[in-house]
Amino acid sequence: MPFPALEWRGVPVPDEVRERVEACMDLDQLEVWAQRAVHATEAKELFTEK
Repeated sequence: MPFPALEWRGVPVPDEVRERVEACMDLDQLEVWAQRAVHATEAKELFTEK
């Protein structure tokens, strides 16, 4: 899950982000979000392609 990577770095995780990630059953998508979480400065960046 992306949350630990965000939370360890002090990035707040709003409820809407938490709910979207927790509802996702697509392991490939979760992997993408987890990779993005390593560098994200805001939780909403998980859902934004760069």
